[in-house]
Amino acid sequence: MTTAPSTPTLSLELKALIMQRNVLTSRSKSRVLKSLDQQINEDQASRQAELKAKAIEEIFSSEASYLNTLEIAMKFFKTPVLESNLKIPDGLKTLLDNLESLYNVNGELLNELKKHGEDVAKAFITVAPFFKLYSVYAYDYRQGIAVLQDIPKTNCKLDALIKRQESRPEVGMKLGSLLIAPIQRVPRYRLLLKELISHTPPCSPQYDNILEAIRLIETATEHINSLVCEQENMQRIIELQKSLCGGRPTLVHPGRKLIKEGVLMKVSKKGKKAQPRYFVLMSDVLMYCKMTGVPLGEPNSLRCSCVVPLRKCAVKHVLTDKVFNVTCLSLSLVLFSDEPYISDSWVTALNQTIDQEEQGRMTLHRRGSSRQPLRKKDLNVLTETLTPRKRKQQQEDIDDICLPFHSPWKRNKVTSHPTIIQPTSSLTEVPSKRPGYLSSIKKAISNFGQTIHKYWIPIYTGRESQNERRITHN
Repeated sequence: MTTAPSTPTLSLELKALIMQRNVLTSRSKSRVLKSLDQQINEDQASRQAELKAKAIEEIFSSEASYLNTLEIAMKFFKTPVLESNLKIPDGLKTLLDNLESLYNVNGELLNELKKHGEDVAKAFITVAPFFKLYSVYAYDYRQGIAVLQDIPKTNCKLDALIKRQESRPEVGMKLGSLLIAPIQRVPRYRLLLKELISHTPPCSPQYDNILEAIRLIETATEHINSLVCEQENMQRIIELQKSLCGGRPTLVHPGRKLIKEGVLMKVSKKGKKAQPRYFVLMSDVLMYCKMTGVPLGEPNSLRCSCVVPLRKCAVKHVLTDKVFNVTCLSLSLVLFSDEPYISDSWVTALNQTIDQEEQGRMTLHRRGSSRQPLRKKDLNVLTETLTPRKRKQQQEDIDDICLPFHSPWKRNKVTSHPTIIQPTSSLTEVPSKRPGYLSSIKKAISNFGQTIHKYWIPIYTGRESQNERRITHN
């Protein structure tokens, strides 16, 4: 709801006319202008009160209309579809099941609005924390709509049922239009309250409550959006995983995020030629792949060439803005793009991701891992290298504690030699643990005790027996 532009009132026009023309004495002019100012203030207050009342009425009417939309979706679609003997896709079924929880939340909001009357902000303060339930619906919305669009091709009977319900006079709209209403609802509350506060004077006792309600709704909106972004990000990682030849290496892992992807030109080691490679930047690694010729996004369209751990990386421009260099231990990649802004965006994204990874590692008080860049032969042998394991994490923490007292532990390096790592070796095998600090002390004490028992006790016992014989002879 937008506010109509205000038109000049009669009092304002009369004041402007008196100020332009000198038709009154100073005293009379002062009295008239004072009266006009008072009338103008009253008119503005009345106008603001009228607009505030309209904003409150809009909140009530839109909430009732939204609840009616949910009732139609549940009565004419959820119940008939779920009660039918037809095969219902999981995505659509989940989306329809979530409607009832949203209806209960908004039904409670309408009750609170009726309870508090004009002080609608108190109702939103009470119910706003429960708006986070919308994140569950938003999380499933994309998949549910995708399934709904495929129903005409995959399930003719279910499609006929849905179209029959959409044609009913009580419905009068498509199922997709009904299902998108919850996605638009929470942001709509923010707009309605912004409109309300624009017509509420700061001195009003309701002003602070409206501000608090807006803050809570913005918090709920950020929570919903962040969850949806995470879901879309994870979905894209899954799509990339399916695009890799042989499904190697494993990209999907909790906490891993996709940052950037795209094609860059990679200069060969000898520097004689450059070839296009598909680069994928994630929150902890950089991967580049050869494009097999299959359309991107299709299975086996990418073949992984190398995976680089970001915590070992450094990035900088070389010669021009188009060319930049990524170094990781002994690995050096010279990359470029024909467009300078593309190279700049990659350099910025890489540096920011490296800094964030470093900050996260420092927050956890962990030392850097010994992971090195993995080439194709290493990926074929150890495909799970990209997936951090809790056992390895715990062992690294133990190493950090014992480091000042012992020489560094030589970890097994990733290699393709069959005598070191077997492709068929079980993941449950645990390498032998090196002794910690306390165990080393215990071993030293034990050795010292055995030495005393073996050498010094017999000598001491022999000396005591000689002294006793001397005393006896005397």
